[in-house]
Amino acid sequence: MTGQDRCGAAHPEDPTPCTIPQDAVTVLDGHGGAVPGCEHHGARMAASLNGARIEPGSVVGAATRALTAADRLRPYCWDTTSPRTRPDQLSHAENRAATTTP
Repeated sequence: MTGQDRCGAAHPEDPTPCTIPQDAVTVLDGHGGAVPGCEHHGARMAASLNGARIEPGSVVGAATRALTAADRLRPYCWDTTSPRTRPDQLSHAENRAATTTP
């Protein structure tokens, strides 16, 4: 796939390829915007947006899998040079683990 063949949920700086189909899920932001995306980039986008939701697209079960993956992904996970110390830089799963650890 070329850059112009990427799904709507693929961030321009994310170098990973799309999975197909490119409308497997729909990602909704907290302001009412919606974009179709592949399961892979749908999860990455949802992990990077506050208040994002994932709704079903063309693939049965993809929204559930993308939501599960998004829970474990850090925001902007392709950025490996930024520090990851604040709660807003960690995954939801990491934040939950930090609050339940004695």
